[in-house]
Amino acid sequence: MWEIDPKGFSREFGVTDRAALEFQCTAEHLKARCDGGRDTKENVVAACRFCNRNRHKRKRPKDAVSHKDLVRSRMERGRWRSVRLTDNSLP
Repeated sequence: MWEIDPKGFSREFGVTDRAALEFQCTAEHLKARCDGGRDTKENVVAACRFCNRNRHKRKRPKDAVSHKDLVRSRMERGRWRSVRLTDNSLP
């Protein structure tokens, strides 16, 4: 994820500037504010824009632990993201 330099992220990981926008660091509320979640360090974690947005647009959004398990499972199978990152800093 990146916080302040999307173009640097694009160069480092070999993705387009547009694709890099999906990797912007956002604040994800484990318990949504609309469900009474608060802006506390126990309730807010870092998540890329893609994960933050897609968790909440499901018909039945998963709780934080179930969503984390889903992401990890798909990552292990190489099926979470359509964008593949490469580290261009390696020889």
